[in-house]
Order: sequence, then structure tokens, then C-alpha cells
Amino acid sequence: MLKPSRSHQEFQEFLAEQITSLYLEKGYYTTVLLFHRDLARIWFTDLTEVSNIVRFRYSSRGAPARDPVDMFRSLLLMEMTHRSSVDDWVKELKAFPLWAILSGFPPDSVPGVGTFYDFMKRLWLADSPHLSAKVRKRRRKPKKGKKKGEKAPIHKPGIVKRLVDRFLSRPPFFKTRSHDLLQQIFKECFVMSSAKLGLLGDMEHLRVAGDGTSARTGASRYGKMTCTCRKQGVFNCQCLLRYSDPDASWGWDSYREEYYYGRGLYAFSAADSPYDLPVYLLFHKAERHDSVAFVPSFFDLMRLYPEFKFEECLLDSAHDAYAIYELLHHYDISAVIDLNNRNTGNISCGGEFTFNKNGIPICRSGYIMAYHGYCKDRHRHKWRCPMTRKKWNIQCDNPCSDSKYGKVFYTREQDNLRYFTRIPRDTPQWKEHYKRRTTVERYFKRLKEDYLFERRGKIRSSMAWYFRVFAASMCLHIDAWVSYQRLDIRPLILQWKVEINSKVA
Repeated sequence: MLKPSRSHQEFQEFLAEQITSLYLEKGYYTTVLLFHRDLARIWFTDLTEVSNIVRFRYSSRGAPARDPVDMFRSLLLMEMTHRSSVDDWVKELKAFPLWAILSGFPPDSVPGVGTFYDFMKRLWLADSPHLSAKVRKRRRKPKKGKKKGEKAPIHKPGIVKRLVDRFLSRPPFFKTRSHDLLQQIFKECFVMSSAKLGLLGDMEHLRVAGDGTSARTGASRYGKMTCTCRKQGVFNCQCLLRYSDPDASWGWDSYREEYYYGRGLYAFSAADSPYDLPVYLLFHKAERHDSVAFVPSFFDLMRLYPEFKFEECLLDSAHDAYAIYELLHHYDISAVIDLNNRNTGNISCGGEFTFNKNGIPICRSGYIMAYHGYCKDRHRHKWRCPMTRKKWNIQCDNPCSDSKYGKVFYTREQDNLRYFTRIPRDTPQWKEHYKRRTTVERYFKRLKEDYLFERRGKIRSSMAWYFRVFAASMCLHIDAWVSYQRLDIRPLILQWKVEINSKVA
């Protein structure tokens, strides 16, 4: 049975009372100041909505359960302090009362390890912490053969086109998934709060950057035998193996240029966010190409955030598939995607003009034409003869036109979505916009370097992976709130100390 949760103001009153009685009145003022950053994060983070989101996961009968807001706050605090496991965290709560107080627990009533794991299972909408069966066939490591800097190949050519056509003709119906509660808490309590503070950019013209990264599992890739073939002298059997992380598989990490065993993480971050804040997260199989993972992630992003108007999508060359341009054009979203190395030859247009690899028109004399702006009335880009640019100092013996205005050429986005992008390629405006694509890479960097996403603890289940990545992403939003608003708890701690001294006097 779940009792009504206390308000955030009541939690702040509890926090002030406990810190005053257990630390400040006993003269441990320096100890409290030493952890003022963690105190500020907790003090200004309102998590009361968590209780409403997870209420249906509790029974209406039985003994009163722990407040889900306090449980969730404690697990967030575990992520902030980089504790590797729940077992270590419970020991910290009992050994250092300040962590229990910041979580919302009285120091003499700390939940046990089983209580924390039971709460995590309530946030996971599946019977098993894994998404696949633990017993399966052996997955061998792929042979070497990748070139330096090469992206992972698409194993099924045309899969992106087929996915886009199917989803556009029949919009996907997303059933209840195991991580939906975490995604909902992430949206309601963190993403929308950051949006209200203006930390994601203009919600009516939101720009997002998408990319994938590797997530190496802590489980063994070899598996455990379930047969007795070795005892019978058969050492190369094809029997099923038992894996502690059955959802893991082999994938190619183009950044480290090596194969890894684990899963892939696809994320969208707000491109205009000064703090590189994420808005959407989804794990997928390691062997899945980023362009394939983009399609379901994009549709899920559009479904999850009807409040936002997406204007621009920034992607790297792994997403340079014509179907993705068609998908973004269908939703009236500007595609800012880098071109890959394939099909780098010039394309022609009726024999009079050709185009370089960036889609810039080239006149018959071999000079790139000068960009002259966008015609809003006819939705097309205007290009003029390069001789009209005096700074270019171009002399042409065979001009295209006798007019002083020079030859004019127009390109429209619908003629070739890949080359004639809404923002012309290789222009200062395109380069300025594409620079913000690295915001998602900086998010991955903070995830792996600041919060030790892959190195802290040996995670073996999809439930733990999802909880870890969402908790770390929530902490990034909290850090942004504290930094943007310049929140400082130290004046309030000093005020508590002054009130104690005035009572004593």
C-alpha cells in the first residue's frame, strides 16, 4: 500500500530539521559545507511527480510501502556520488547519516538492499530484467577487416528504406515497453523542467542532434555450457549456452576502431542547449547500424514529445541515407547531414550544369556558382554567375550569359533531398549549424567520463543498464539547473547556524 507522498516543501523542512539537529547543533558546520553541492542538487530538485507516475505499480492493500520519491531520490544520489552498486550504497547510508538525510530517510530507518532492488523492479515493466532468453546459441566475435575510421556496414541493404516506407504508410504502434516508466519520469521531471528554464532552446523551433555510441557489458562473452559434450570428448559442440547478459551482442566501435561486446545506445540531445542536455534515450543491439536505430528512435521521439515543434535534425555521415532525408522532409524538418564517401562523383542537370560532392552548382567553365539567398515564395535556392562576386576575381573567356546580372540557376529541395538541402551545403550557414551536431557527442563524453557509465560496476541486465543511463542523464539535467540558476545552498546553511546561535544566546 502506498501512502500519499509529502510535498517538496515538506521534504525541505525535514532536511533542514535533520541537518540542524544532527550536525549544526553539534558543531559539525564544516561537514555540511563540505557537501554543499550535493545538498544544493537535492534541495532544488522537485521529484514529487514520481509518486503519481509509479502509483499504479503498488497494491492498494498490505503494509505501507516506502515513499517512492525518497527511494528514487536516494538512487539518484547514488549516481551523483558514483557508487558502483546498491550494496555499497546501503552501507554508505548506514555509515554516513547525511546521505540518508539527503535521500529523505531518518538515519535510523534506512531501507535494505532488497527494498532498493524491489523498487527498481517496480520501475521496470517486465517480469525479467532481461529482454531475451538467457539460453541461446553462441555468438562469435566477427573477423577483423575494418579499415581505419570506417563505419559499421549495414548487413541488410535497403533496410532503412523499407523501415521508413513501412512506418510512413502505417505509423508504428508502440506497445508498453519495459523502460517506459523511466522514460516518462525523465520527460516529466527533467526534460520539461529544463525546457521551462529555456535550457533546450526554442520549443517552437527545436533542433536536435542524434547519434549512437557503444555500451560495453560487464558480462562474459563466452557463456556457460548447458550440456555435457566436453565430458564425452566433444569440444566443438553447437549446443545452447547460458549467458548472464543475453541481450548483449558484438558490434563495431568506429571511434576506438575495435569490436566490442555489449549493446548500442542511441540518443537525441538538444542542439541549442548550452549544457548538451539529452531528451531521448534508447538501447539497441550492438550490431545495429546507427541509421537503422535512428528510424524507430525518431518516431518514438515524435510520439513522446507532442509539445515540441522540431525544426532541424543534425546527423553524421552514418545517417546519409536518402530514406532518412525523405522521412525528415515528410515531417517538415530540415536535414543537416554530413555526406559519406560513397557516390562522391559530380551529378549533372540537363548537361548545362554539374554539381560538386556538396551539391553546389558548377558552371560550364568549371567555377562554383555564387549563392544568392533563398526564395521563400517559391521555396528554392538562387545561384548566380561567380563573375558577379568581385572579391572572387574570376575572369571567364566564355561567359554563360551576356547579361550584366549573369546566369541564374535555381535548386529546389524536392528535386534532390540529399544534395539540395534546405540549408545549402558548404555554405557558412550550413557549417555553423552542423557545428552543433557535436552536442550529442559531448553528452556521451560526460556520460562515460564524468559518470563512468561503462567502467563503474559490472552491469549485466537491460534493467540495470536502462536505470543507469537514465539516472546519469537526470543528474546532467540537475547539474545544468544548478549551474544556470547559480544555486548556492551555503547562505541558507549559514542562516540555519545563525538561528541556532541566536537560540543559544
